[in-house]
Amino acid sequence: MLLYLISKPYLTPKLIVKPLPINLLLIIYKMTQQNIWYTFLQRAKLPLELAGLSIAAILLLKDVGQLIKTIIPEIPKINSTIGEKTMFPSGKISSEKKLGMEEFNNKRFSSAIYQFRKSLNRDKNDPETVIFLNNAIAKQTKILNQTGEILQIAVSIPAAGEPNIAQEILRGVAQLQSEFNCGLSEISLAIKDTQSQLNCQGSSNNTFLQVTITDDRYKPETAKQIAEYLVKKREILAVIGHYSSEMTLQAGQVYNKHKLVVISPTSTSTRLSNFGKFVFKIPPSDQIAAQTLFNYLNQEIFLDKNVAVAYVPNNEYSESLTREFEMLLKMKKFVHKCYLDAGNFSAQDCVEQAKNQGAEVMLLVPATDITLTKAIGVIDNAKGLELIGGDSIYNYRVVNDAGEEAAQNNLTVAIPWHRHPNSQFSQTAQKFWNAEINWRTATSYDATQTIIKAVDEMAGNYSRQKLQRILSSPDFLVEGVTGKIRFTELGDRQFLDTDKSVLVKVKPNAKSGKYEFIILEEGSSK
Repeated sequence: MLLYLISKPYLTPKLIVKPLPINLLLIIYKMTQQNIWYTFLQRAKLPLELAGLSIAAILLLKDVGQLIKTIIPEIPKINSTIGEKTMFPSGKISSEKKLGMEEFNNKRFSSAIYQFRKSLNRDKNDPETVIFLNNAIAKQTKILNQTGEILQIAVSIPAAGEPNIAQEILRGVAQLQSEFNCGLSEISLAIKDTQSQLNCQGSSNNTFLQVTITDDRYKPETAKQIAEYLVKKREILAVIGHYSSEMTLQAGQVYNKHKLVVISPTSTSTRLSNFGKFVFKIPPSDQIAAQTLFNYLNQEIFLDKNVAVAYVPNNEYSESLTREFEMLLKMKKFVHKCYLDAGNFSAQDCVEQAKNQGAEVMLLVPATDITLTKAIGVIDNAKGLELIGGDSIYNYRVVNDAGEEAAQNNLTVAIPWHRHPNSQFSQTAQKFWNAEINWRTATSYDATQTIIKAVDEMAGNYSRQKLQRILSSPDFLVEGVTGKIRFTELGDRQFLDTDKSVLVKVKPNAKSGKYEFIILEEGSSK
């Protein structure tokens, strides 16, 4: 009603007040909220009639803020960057990185490259800065040579919700981008010696890879908004993401509808099976993880054990793994279920009630940072229970906060991949990052490698739909870090019946004594 009244012309004795445009109404509303409107009227010395009408509008607008928001919904703010700002503002940012981002934003790419190199010289294990460095190299090379092409992809990470996991994902993308644009040895030298001449040639056809980083905040609704944003950016050829199955399902509907390829390095829900032609997955599904854990328990020493579960109802990943494991149980039933998202959750009560129901084993399937904290509480109280878990349990907080208890309860976790001292990728990655990497880095590397392999087959004739056709072709094959990668027509990675997840167990490191996840050798239970 208010918008109708004040958008109509008003005739007064001395002037005609014309309709107020919607954007002006929003400005009036914001000024009203900040209590600066009356000062504005006083200084403006408006005619009495207009001032009176404006004051009336102010009084009414104080009560219709929600109405305006309903009629004109707020445009979602998409948090994205290629080098002009960080996705991790709460983290420690070097002065060199700050200056590098300023230079990048001002299109002074040569200076940005130098500052990013200096920042990485101080902190080599910063994948975001490695991506910024590569993006600046691509931009600068294009300016200097006026030839070649910049291939653009995007990666969506849960920077605000799960910053450590976001960094793990970025490392895989950044490492492959460095290999593609310059070679790891060239980037490593540029970081070690910031005065050395940087020589980057791109791929064989003088193509460079540029990566846009977006933050979906570990929220399904934000992931969907990210997808709606990326499908409109025609220069983006493919997306790597999203972290959780729930986010991939939400965003995947948008990618499918608008025909933009997305490859998730970490989503495992069985509901993503045959989800759509443009949604691809790198890790094995929860069905394979559940079967691997069940086979481990079904060794003679664990035969016919009663199993309880601590999980998150209505969370896509947690529900999926819980459901797949339950179908394998002898009675098709857990003897007790603990809900990690319950407001009155008690880790001690969860364990005691499970034991009272005869449980000897407990499956842990947290989903978020909050529910992981509660799962760690279960580990702390789980004396006498054998513990197993899904890939979300593979988290540095588990070994840092409850390493001793996890080891005492033989915590065993099923994950898609684990580093091995004899693995060339493990050795190369550890040397490049000056730190050990985990399965999320490996699967993200494979997701990026898969896109690059398909792009190579395009021979310069790039299109989103052609990319999808190549990826789903029966002839397409990538020798990935996590094994051979080929997809079905509907985006599922093809696994053999003998394929399984990798089992790791929490144990103290033989040298340092610190607790860590160590690969469980074939046939071993303890």
